[in-house]
Amino acid sequence: MDLNQKKLISILTFLGVLSAIVGPHFLATALSLIPMILIILLFFKMGNPIFITIFLALVFQWFQINIKIVNGNLFNIPIDEQFSFYQYVDFLYLANILSNIGLCFFSIGIYWPLAKKFKDFNVINLLDESYSTRRILRSYILFSIGISVLFVLKGVIPGLNSIVVAFVKLKWGLLLITLVYSLIYGEKRQLLYLVVGIEILLGFTGYFSAFKDFIIIIVLAILTIRVELGTKALIRFSFISVLLLGFGLMWTAIKIDFREYLSGGTETQTVVVSKTDAINKFFDEISGVSFEDMSLASDALLDRISYIEFFSIVLKVVPEYIPHQNGEIIEESVSFYLKPRIFFPNKPVIDDSDHTNKFTTLELADDGKASHSIGFMTDAYIDFGPFGMMGLLLILGSVFGWSMRILIVRSPNIVWAIIFIIPFYFLLSVYSFNMMKVIGNFVTYIIPVYFFRNYAYKLFDRYLRYKGVP
Repeated sequence: MDLNQKKLISILTFLGVLSAIVGPHFLATALSLIPMILIILLFFKMGNPIFITIFLALVFQWFQINIKIVNGNLFNIPIDEQFSFYQYVDFLYLANILSNIGLCFFSIGIYWPLAKKFKDFNVINLLDESYSTRRILRSYILFSIGISVLFVLKGVIPGLNSIVVAFVKLKWGLLLITLVYSLIYGEKRQLLYLVVGIEILLGFTGYFSAFKDFIIIIVLAILTIRVELGTKALIRFSFISVLLLGFGLMWTAIKIDFREYLSGGTETQTVVVSKTDAINKFFDEISGVSFEDMSLASDALLDRISYIEFFSIVLKVVPEYIPHQNGEIIEESVSFYLKPRIFFPNKPVIDDSDHTNKFTTLELADDGKASHSIGFMTDAYIDFGPFGMMGLLLILGSVFGWSMRILIVRSPNIVWAIIFIIPFYFLLSVYSFNMMKVIGNFVTYIIPVYFFRNYAYKLFDRYLRYKGVP
């Protein structure tokens, strides 16, 4: 355990024990500390973008499991009063317990293949100085423009969607490398800030709020270039966290009306207005947010993050009314993505809400604005029960870990390894995704990137370096 880990564990343990004593969820709070401490011990390695990527993804899963335990302690609210579909409080606690234990198994599965070779990795000591910050930034800008063009073409060319999705994720790896080189070597910072600022602003013009992804990569970059978690850094991060929370509440307060404006009232996940109109509307909406709006938005934000409610309902339904599926869900999830739509045009479309309705007996409607996913740990439980699910989560974590290890080892150098690995944040922060989407995101990223990695390197690497460097 290094000094940074000790500091973070000490702070979180103190806050956790204090909230457990004063709040109504003593045992649940104590249990929730176990996976958080484990995640810190395994993956909180400042200066190591590989482990920090995993750390942030698993911390997000932790919040999806435990946010309402934390909220209940802060405001003395019993857990059953925080859920709209609440049926039996014991099942809510059981869903929380199984999810926390499952997160431990999933985390250990990821760690095991990576620990020996990469746990002491420090990017600052391994950066190749022959790469040009200016050229990396230029490549990022061109890559972003190219991705935008591909997004237009994917609706015209059959089978292009999977490749586009994979290369969209690579954008985040390239952004991380751009930030790291610029911040460490002090080159092209103002231009980089301008580019990122414009992209964040444009992120508000899309239906799916891409601005959040930029914030995640910026945080990841800061933790990558810092080597010590000092008092000033903790104060700075706390201040930034408060600002982000405030902005998150403001965004939640305007999100429904703003998205309705983007879609032109069509109740579809599409944008029918210009970017200029969308930006103007965004600032109009933000300027009109009141403290009352933010107070109401806090409950909506908690509901958006928390995701154990469906699991609690499934615990009542399975196996009492519906038997365990004995691996049928994981088998279907894997086989679905081994049949590319370009060769199997009649392959059915995934419907999250239908899957959720089947195992919760709810009647949730997919209204075109949002679908209702049951969560991959819930799917693991449906397949194999409370004990068997832990084995599946351990294996699934190991698959992710070994895949990351293979990509790193077979990458031409550490710069390209980081570009390929950073997108795993979006593959791992998936507690709310059903098993089919978890497997789908993984397969549609890892296969194209694995086969194109050498081609991408040969095509772009020389351009990224200073002139005259072979």
